[in-house]
Amino acid sequence: MTGLLEGLKVLDLSSVLAGPLTGSFLAECGADVLKVEPPRGDVTQTWRSRGEPTDRTSAYYCSANTGKRLVTCNLKSVEGRDWLKSQLIDTDILLQNMKWRDLEGMGLMPHQIKASFPSLVHIRLVGHDLDPSRLAYDVVIQAETGFMSMNGSPDRPPARMPVALMDVLASHQMRAAVLGGLYQREKTGEGWYAEVSLLGCGITALANQGTNALINDLNPQRQGSAHPNIAPYGDLLQCADGNLVLAVGSNAQFESLCHTLGIPDLASEATFCTNALRVMNRSTLMTQLHDAAKTWAWQKLHLALHNARVPAGAVLTVKEALHQPGIQERYVVSEDGLKRLRTSAVHIGGIQNGTDIQ
Repeated sequence: MTGLLEGLKVLDLSSVLAGPLTGSFLAECGADVLKVEPPRGDVTQTWRSRGEPTDRTSAYYCSANTGKRLVTCNLKSVEGRDWLKSQLIDTDILLQNMKWRDLEGMGLMPHQIKASFPSLVHIRLVGHDLDPSRLAYDVVIQAETGFMSMNGSPDRPPARMPVALMDVLASHQMRAAVLGGLYQREKTGEGWYAEVSLLGCGITALANQGTNALINDLNPQRQGSAHPNIAPYGDLLQCADGNLVLAVGSNAQFESLCHTLGIPDLASEATFCTNALRVMNRSTLMTQLHDAAKTWAWQKLHLALHNARVPAGAVLTVKEALHQPGIQERYVVSEDGLKRLRTSAVHIGGIQNGTDIQ
């Protein structure tokens, strides 16, 4: 993506995660991104994990601020507002997540920005767009969009997902809004002002689970990693020395799974011969699959399933995932002596057998 947006200037006034991730994405695409922080700095500079060194930039801050220039400015001061106006003259994209009550004092009221800088693509992240007075952090949105109610095991309380997924989803929505605004400007010469809400991102991301609830009038329940509509999908297969996660989405794949495990007759049993029946009889099914897998070493079974075209995955730790062959070269960037994850997984032209296609 390097060079795709070369020549564009971005003013990133956002903080925390969603907005800054969007700025990093634009920087990776070649845009000149100027990150503007208040005198006290971005709050994520103080968000350190237990035992994390305090003599360097926090890992959380690094995760969302790659490839940017940095300036400190008090936008609530007269000098800060004047500086902002001077910067907006040649800015193409403005990112911000300021509270509504602060916009006027910072000179960021959308209608005023639109009138003064009609070609600007102005994207604002908001929290709870149905109740703008509320503070809406990621975990609050996870709770109030139903994600926490679905996440975790059925015998345990609802759980927060271990990544601030609402922020990550919002960043992708903001990127779409930016690119849509640039296309609008290309066609008409005028940019636009658009808002992305954390609440809206959570609701729209419910996808099949939300549609299940709307069409079937049923609340999705916590069931660990198991898929509510497919079996065995998301179920852990217990091997002699570890686990594999299964992603069997068709009858043909289920038959191949049974053949690989040495229990071919299981695929034709009346209680398992269709996906609907496998979902209904999931517990009994998994007991039989575990019995067949318990003598296998997980690596050997993983390879055997791969050769049989049965989707299955090793359950890796984060460190193991990041040290798989090729991952560091393709998805990690080094800056200031620190390694950070890229914000984009797009490869122009595509990849075939590990080779870029142009």
